[in-house]
Amino acid sequence: MQADIEIYVLSCPTEKIISWLESAFTLVKKSSPSPLCSKVTITSNDNEIEVTILEQAAGKRFTSIWFDSDKTPWDDDIACAKQAFESLNCEVRCNFQGWEEESNQDPDQWWRINSHEEGPFIWN
Repeated sequence: MQADIEIYVLSCPTEKIISWLESAFTLVKKSSPSPLCSKVTITSNDNEIEVTILEQAAGKRFTSIWFDSDKTPWDDDIACAKQAFESLNCEVRCNFQGWEEESNQDPDQWWRINSHEEGPFIWN
């Protein structure tokens, strides 16, 4: 199980992301600390999970969705990305193997899911 999950969605409004989270989980709390940042607390299997949604996190068109918990229902970023793509129907990118401090992984190696393909690619 990963310490946290983070995915990036392309050109997807924050309201649509929050609607996805509300349909998949129980929404406990919602706030907007800044115009580009929303924070929600959801519950999954009786675990509260803090989620940060940050617009323009990777260029102007990508929004980061960061689940700050090791208690998410997914084993890794790719499993989360697949569910997000099915629900949001917009391109989703995530780290290819999850993030590890002592990793030998190429930091530009990512996983991409869109209506044309799914698989690894270099994002730089």
